[in-house]
Amino acid sequence: MAPLKVFAFDYTADGGPVARALPHTFRQQGAMLMDALVADLGAIPGVDVCTMATLGASGPGGTLAAQSFGDRFAACVQEADAVWPLAPESEGLLESLSRQVLRGKRILLGSAPGAVRVAASKFKVARALAESGVPVVPTYRPHASLPAGQGAWVVKPDDGAGCLDARLFSDRATALAWLRSSAVQGYVLQPFVAGKLGSLSLICCDGAARVLSRNLERIAVHDNRFHFLGCTVNGLEDTDGTLERLAQRVAAALPTLWGYVGVDLILSERGPVVLEVNPRLTAAYAGLHASIGCNPAALVIDLLKGPGAMPAPAARRRAVSVDVGGFDPGAAT
Repeated sequence: MAPLKVFAFDYTADGGPVARALPHTFRQQGAMLMDALVADLGAIPGVDVCTMATLGASGPGGTLAAQSFGDRFAACVQEADAVWPLAPESEGLLESLSRQVLRGKRILLGSAPGAVRVAASKFKVARALAESGVPVVPTYRPHASLPAGQGAWVVKPDDGAGCLDARLFSDRATALAWLRSSAVQGYVLQPFVAGKLGSLSLICCDGAARVLSRNLERIAVHDNRFHFLGCTVNGLEDTDGTLERLAQRVAAALPTLWGYVGVDLILSERGPVVLEVNPRLTAAYAGLHASIGCNPAALVIDLLKGPGAMPAPAARRRAVSVDVGGFDPGAAT
C-alpha cells in the first residue's frame, strides 16, 4: 500500500503574502509548531511528510521558487494526498487555504472552512457558542448597547489571531474613547473577566471532542497590550470533569470542527468561560507529544478512518512547559 503523502505547510515561513507583517513572536510560534508537526508526521508508519521546501514542484512558471505564492501552494497541494495547513485564521487566510485544498480534491487535515470562518470572528463564535448554551465571554460590536457597571474592558480585532492588537482599558468609557480616536474598524469589546487563563487541546470529529491536554496560559500585559509568553501543557487539573464537559459542548456547538482544535478560556470564580476557539494548531501542540506520551498527529491521521477512531482518553498527562521566546517589549509590534 502506497504511503499517505502529507503536505505540511507553514504560512508564516513559506512566503504567504502578508506573513512578513505578522509579529516576530507569531512567526516564532509558527516555526516551533511546524518543527513539532513535521517530527510527529515523520514518525507515523505509512505517512510520507513533505513541505514546500522539499516537494520541489515545478510548473509553467518554472521552478517552484520562481512561482507566485498561489502557484507554489497549488502545485504542492496537487503533489500531495493530504494537506495540513498552519496559518492564522485572520483575514480569511486559513479558510481560503482550506478551501483551496478541498477544491484540489485533496484531504484537508483540519476543520471545515465554514467552521474556520465562524471561529475567525470573535463576535460570531461567541454568538454561536452562546446560542448553544456554552458559557462565553460576552462580545459586543462598538455601536451596541453595552452593559452598565464598573470594571475593565478589552478591545480587540474581531478578525484576529491570538493576542494580536488586543488592548486592556480601565473602564468602558476609556475603551470607547480609544476606538473613536483611533478610527479603527472591525474591533469588538469584551468586559474583562478576572481569573486564571487556560486552554484546551482537543481532537474533534462530528460534534464530539477528546481532551488531550488542559493547559495553563502565560500572558503578560505591557503598555495596555496583551503578549503571549507560552503555556504549561497539562498544567491544569479537572478533578470534577467541568473542562471535559465544556469541551464536549464546544464541539457540539461547532460540529464541523475536525482534527486538532484549541479552546482558550478563563477560569473565573463562576466557572470556566470560553474566550475563543482556534481551528488550528496552538502553542500547546509543541509540548503535547511529550506531555501525553503518544503522537498527536497520529491521532488526527487515525480520524480519516471515521469517528469511531476517536482516541481513548490520555492515559498519561505530565506538565510540559512551552516558551515562545519570552517577553521582549522592544520586539513587540
